Amino acid sequence: MKIKVCHFVNKITGKSDGVYTHLKMIFKYVNNDKYQHYLVFQGNPAIEEEVAKLGVKVFSLPSLNKKFSIKTFIEFYSIIKKQNIDIIHTHLIKPYSIGGIINILLKKKLIFNYNGLFIKNKYNTKFEQFLYKIIHIIISFSHAVSEAIVPSKTSRDILYSETKLFPKISVYYNGINENIDVKVDDKFSKMIVNLRHKYLLVAVVARLDIQKRIDLALEIVKKIIKLNPKVYFIFAGDGVLETKMKNLAHNLLVESNVVFTGFIPNVKYYLKYFDLLLFTSDWEGFPLSIWESMASSVPIISTDAGGIKDVLLQENCGLIFPKGDVDKGADCVLELLEDENKRIKMGANGKNAVINKYTSESFASYFDNLYTDLLKRN
Repeated sequence: MKIKVCHFVNKITGKSDGVYTHLKMIFKYVNNDKYQHYLVFQGNPAIEEEVAKLGVKVFSLPSLNKKFSIKTFIEFYSIIKKQNIDIIHTHLIKPYSIGGIINILLKKKLIFNYNGLFIKNKYNTKFEQFLYKIIHIIISFSHAVSEAIVPSKTSRDILYSETKLFPKISVYYNGINENIDVKVDDKFSKMIVNLRHKYLLVAVVARLDIQKRIDLALEIVKKIIKLNPKVYFIFAGDGVLETKMKNLAHNLLVESNVVFTGFIPNVKYYLKYFDLLLFTSDWEGFPLSIWESMASSVPIISTDAGGIKDVLLQENCGLIFPKGDVDKGADCVLELLEDENKRIKMGANGKNAVINKYTSESFASYFDNLYTDLLKRN
């Protein structure tokens, strides 16, 4: 009899989406002979088709798109009961809150998967934060949550600083999903190769969203090209701020050294053409494009958001600068662009770490042990 694990999430798009990539790694690498995975989410035909091919049983709940819906509670409760789920694995705060309240009655094993945000964040109003805090207290004191898991040691410290109510917080590292099928965009490849003849290339792989601070990246671009106009920045990703960021690039007079490509499927394939990967986020769990950059022997420059600095400093595969600091960010980028030997060494360090340490085998082993251990607990 397989162990039944239900993954509950409300916001996955199938694009520049770390939570979705994380889920696919679980579906692909965690022993399918031992586990039957279920996915409950807001619904998306392309995602449903993709995960079904991985043997996942999918349930779509369009009511998750609403701020609040009693229907979501009823439907999710029904799924867990009818499918006789053993473990509820929640991703993001809303599914955790819904799943936790329901689990007061169901008494299943429940995991909260932290991805860089909990209750205190810019996406929630003050009232929503207050409501989520009350729900978290109720879930915790009802013993309806078994464990929280986080993608780095620093993420654990950040979550602990916000709440000490989880009975346990453990650390995992995603590493690289090295076996994704790649469909190459010849037009995009040709554009990058042509640019490499003229420029040093810096990639910014991120959703154009508030947390990613693309405005900060563009301010860094402005400082760098004043000192070295032979640097070109490619922003790969789409999002609600796309028009605003393009206008900002125009106002900062950096358009000649910047292109916004929109969402690029399998962007990891193209990272090998770049000299650096730049991250300017205010908060993160651990971006999967960092693992992909390491696997491509490309060093990373990043703010000290989430658990990024854990790996970059430990593996000596990149540089860290303070959140919001344009000058320090520009200095870090220039330092590596001007020192090819250092770039090569850091790139090699990153690739070596991915190959020998942050593997799909270690990722699968963590989750196998996590699920097995949960079911042994009283």
